[in-house]
Amino acid sequence: MIDILASPPHVAAYRFTDELTGADYDACISDIESRLARFERIAVVSDISDLHGLALEVIGKDLRYALSKRGEYDRFARAAVVTDKRWLVTVTGLADRVMPRTEMRTFAPEERTMALSWAAELDPAAPAS
Repeated sequence: MIDILASPPHVAAYRFTDELTGADYDACISDIESRLARFERIAVVSDISDLHGLALEVIGKDLRYALSKRGEYDRFARAAVVTDKRWLVTVTGLADRVMPRTEMRTFAPEERTMALSWAAELDPAAPAS
């Protein structure tokens, strides 16, 4: 399940719980695309501390979306991941190295507010460095 969280317009913020379905993923991407239509750069906050699984179709959709955004990754200026799962902290650290133009950080579940504040610091009009 997905909840789209209240956030500044240049911050796409979500809380994922239980199992993420294809319809949930579509809602997330639709929201991201509407923000990208308004801003050159956005930040994304993903609270996945209560996510317990993904429907198989989500993996395919995510791969297709990632490939469709090749050449645009610098538009995702910041990514905050809220999790208590150590392996996701490691994966986020690896992704940070693979996507050097996207600043990535992980936050513990009790730091949700801090994650959103950090993401909101992004100046959506500033050129990518």
